[in-house]
Amino acid sequence: MNTHNQTRQTRFNWIDQTKGLAILAIIIFHFFQNYPERSQLISILDRNGAKLGYAAVDIFFLMAGFNTSYALISKLQKNQIEQIKTKTNWKSWLIKRLYRIYPAYILAFMLSCLLYFLDNIKINLNLNFFLSFIGIAGIRFQSINPGFWFFTVILEAYLLTPLIFLFCKNKPSRILVLGLIGAIITKILAFYFLISDDTKTYLFFLQNNFIGSYLFQFCLGLYWGFIYAEHKIFRKIDFIVASILFSVGIIICAILTIFKLKYIYMLGIDMLFTPLFFLGIQALLSRLEKIGKIGRILSFISILGIYSYQIYLIHQPLYFVLLPKLNYVIQINNYLKIGVSLMIVSILLSIYVFSFIKLEQFIMKMFETVMNKQN
Repeated sequence: MNTHNQTRQTRFNWIDQTKGLAILAIIIFHFFQNYPERSQLISILDRNGAKLGYAAVDIFFLMAGFNTSYALISKLQKNQIEQIKTKTNWKSWLIKRLYRIYPAYILAFMLSCLLYFLDNIKINLNLNFFLSFIGIAGIRFQSINPGFWFFTVILEAYLLTPLIFLFCKNKPSRILVLGLIGAIITKILAFYFLISDDTKTYLFFLQNNFIGSYLFQFCLGLYWGFIYAEHKIFRKIDFIVASILFSVGIIICAILTIFKLKYIYMLGIDMLFTPLFFLGIQALLSRLEKIGKIGRILSFISILGIYSYQIYLIHQPLYFVLLPKLNYVIQINNYLKIGVSLMIVSILLSIYVFSFIKLEQFIMKMFETVMNKQN
């Protein structure tokens, strides 16, 4: 997610485009997930869209790790990587990260409440409402917007980042191993609570609200941030290992399918598929960028990527309010209704996102002006 932008000197188009594709997959998935009429077609699109949604979320956390380490390391020379510990003021770094993610989150929370108020949707002003407002509702459940779980987890990731670097002594291989071990432990715990019929605890460890569910992806991103900062390209060995992991994942899924056994993507399959998904997307985008005819499409996808964090925060409440109304008002063929609803929602979401971004920029500019006057 675009929780912190890189500078112009270190920004790569494929990074924005990757996030753009990921947020596009998520908003389409959530459209079908929240579509009121549960026809067979919608169920199929929802079920298959979920797979894209899960993969996209994994990509976001990998990108969050990649952007974090690349931004830190690219400022140093090759022989200075060991000096990250002394050159990085982690307190200052963390404050900057929080400054970049909290204002948009608080604004999204308030506007979501306003949407519900105007639509006469009841809001419970309880403890969980307050926990959601400050972004730590993961210890119970998210209020207002289920999508706010991402903020909780990215907050956990940023709080954990200095500890990861210090504990692993800035060694990329150690960071990768730490992420792998932490993720495996999380998957084992999730499976244990699954077979113990403790659904609530199982879901907590499986996905949402807990960084352990995405620790491998985040640490893999941190690892590849080191690699890309040094080589300015992903190595052949990265593609080979990612391809092997992907092949293992395909074989496991095929065997389970043959024996008619259901598999849960987040119980380890995600760790096998995500590396090649990411590298494949990056390689494809790098090649497509050289084709002039699709430049406008890639530019649009880049814009989605730049503002993917804001889009993620605000799109679901708009779905909650709009989709039931459109389903009631539009009385045409069901297939046409889906297309018309998707088109209308896309237009209104674009307007909402544009307005949200402008309002966020205005508020931040006002805040900075006041702070500068005080200083």
